[in-house]
Amino acid sequence: MEVTNKDEWTLKKEKEMRNGSKEYCDLNNDGYSEKIIIINSYKNRTGIIVYNKGAVLDQWNFKGALTMQDLFYGDFNNDGLKEIFLFTIYKNKILLNCFNPFNRKRYVTDKPVADFYPKKGETGCSQVLGGLNNLNSDNIKEFIFALSTGYSISPRKLYYYDLVKDTLYKSPQSCSSLSNISIIKSSLNKSPNFIVSTAAVGNCDSSAKYTDQFTWLMVFNKDLKFKFDPKKINVYPSYLSVVPMEINNQVYLAALNIYFGNQNYPCSIALYDLNGKKIKEKKFKYTNEWEYAILVSTNKYRNLLLIKKGGSIESVDENLNTHLIQKVLPTFPNRLTKIDIDLDNKDEFIFPHKEQEKITILRNNFSDPLIIDLPGTDGFKYSSVVLTGQNKPQLFLDMGNYSYLFEYYKNPFYNFKFLFYGLIYLGFFGFVFLLQKAQKYRAEHKFLTEKKIAELQIKSIKNQTDPHFTLNIINSIGSLFAKQETEKANYIFGKYSKLLRSTIINSDKIITTLDDELDYVENYLSLEQFRLKDGLNIEINKDEGINGEIKIPKMLIHTFVENSVKHGIKHLEGKGKILISISNGNDLYKIKILDNGVGRKKAKEYSAFSTGKGLEILDKILDLYFTLEKVKISYEFKDLGNEGTNLSGTEVLIKIPILNLK
Repeated sequence: MEVTNKDEWTLKKEKEMRNGSKEYCDLNNDGYSEKIIIINSYKNRTGIIVYNKGAVLDQWNFKGALTMQDLFYGDFNNDGLKEIFLFTIYKNKILLNCFNPFNRKRYVTDKPVADFYPKKGETGCSQVLGGLNNLNSDNIKEFIFALSTGYSISPRKLYYYDLVKDTLYKSPQSCSSLSNISIIKSSLNKSPNFIVSTAAVGNCDSSAKYTDQFTWLMVFNKDLKFKFDPKKINVYPSYLSVVPMEINNQVYLAALNIYFGNQNYPCSIALYDLNGKKIKEKKFKYTNEWEYAILVSTNKYRNLLLIKKGGSIESVDENLNTHLIQKVLPTFPNRLTKIDIDLDNKDEFIFPHKEQEKITILRNNFSDPLIIDLPGTDGFKYSSVVLTGQNKPQLFLDMGNYSYLFEYYKNPFYNFKFLFYGLIYLGFFGFVFLLQKAQKYRAEHKFLTEKKIAELQIKSIKNQTDPHFTLNIINSIGSLFAKQETEKANYIFGKYSKLLRSTIINSDKIITTLDDELDYVENYLSLEQFRLKDGLNIEINKDEGINGEIKIPKMLIHTFVENSVKHGIKHLEGKGKILISISNGNDLYKIKILDNGVGRKKAKEYSAFSTGKGLEILDKILDLYFTLEKVKISYEFKDLGNEGTNLSGTEVLIKIPILNLK
């Protein structure tokens, strides 16, 4: 299913491989189109095979080969059955045939229309169909057409054929190339007039009657005589697109004159009355956008449209001013097809696109453009509507190498599209709103979690830090300078300043890296090593392959190390020792902190030196860190001393999962 860019009109495409030349028409008005196969130029014969509901109705054969165009279908005698009209070329004559496949009558057989002597490789004669029209009020329609050749020059005339009288009417001898037949009737005597477009293609001698070295404004009366002497408009190369235009119930001739040669001749759009008198004119200079431009009359000649190669469709008012009403892809305006695809008694418009394997279909008011891709085709040749009984009618397109069938109809969900779009918008808006609220909640939750961790870390430092630590360090450094132990004083001062600098710089952070935490702990222990009277042995080991950039809560290792010093080693008689080792497990890092202090049991006797809140705060920090980073860090204690022995000390094992660490 293909849908227009306005979601209003839909198509369903069925591609058929070309089997000869194929056309469709409902010849007996039963709601089902007959399939017509044309077998052309077989032993200088033309065969027409008609299929009725899938079965062969019959085959009709004719002398000669078809002209360049296809068949014409119409009910000339109003009996409810359409006849088939065709032209063939046989022995340098153009022959007209007309027959009815259902009543099996041949109304016209090999009727000579004109002589044709091809030149310069020309093999066909272009026919311009004006259709069927009752020209003499006898309830029988006449068949109207024009024949026009290129290099062969002849024939170039307008014709109509009265099938009842077996009479062929012809326009006067002319060398002007004719196209685009319009039939209008005078407001006075209702007599028909024929309007044609002409082209200056430069094949005739300049002395020829109405030579194609010029374009001519021509109008023919019922007898195909000139209503007025043809008016010379422009020189070769040029063309004149002429269509009727009704203004205040009066019919005029709108004429678009396009000169595309190298001379400085102007182009123009003009308005004439039916006697060839110019009413008004607007001139302009030729540009590429005017190539192939044409005029089109719609709504019984009340609306005049200008169609340009660039794809612009413009309305033309009675003052010859133009207004853009639609824009399609670059096109061939002179190959525009009008056909009532959906049987609403209003023609749709089909545009083949220049240098693109696409066509565009527009509604009768040139709205709702529908673009169809037709790959592998060699040009738009023929279209018709295929009736399939109660089913939707189909559009048949003959593209040369391929033919296509489409279903073209109004989308039944079109009236709901704005509601659907509104629901989509509301759904999208609701999704974005909920997403925004969720992100805001997560951001606020993260901020509050980080804030709480920071507060707990500050509280932990306040609870664990010896209030005399800083003063003791400063006094000790001063004492060293007094004793002129400058080198040692500078070393201790450097360690302290580094510790202080790290504390200040990272004061707003709640997370640090493993390496930064170890560096901080090492500086701290160096200072404690200096402060303790019996000294302190420090050993820090890290296995190879340990990622020192993993994230951990700030002060995690320091908290346990500081506890070891304050509650274990500080009360020890003798030299203290702290061993920190980091090893890699299968899916976690193990940080082991070992001291030879008095042990946890003995440390409780010195409870006056502790607030007892350190581990409680750390547990809260680790719970909040899990909420923030989804990493569950755990720890456990192991007492090294056994009753009845002189061994003492504590081991802390911190476990950090590494699967979710970045």
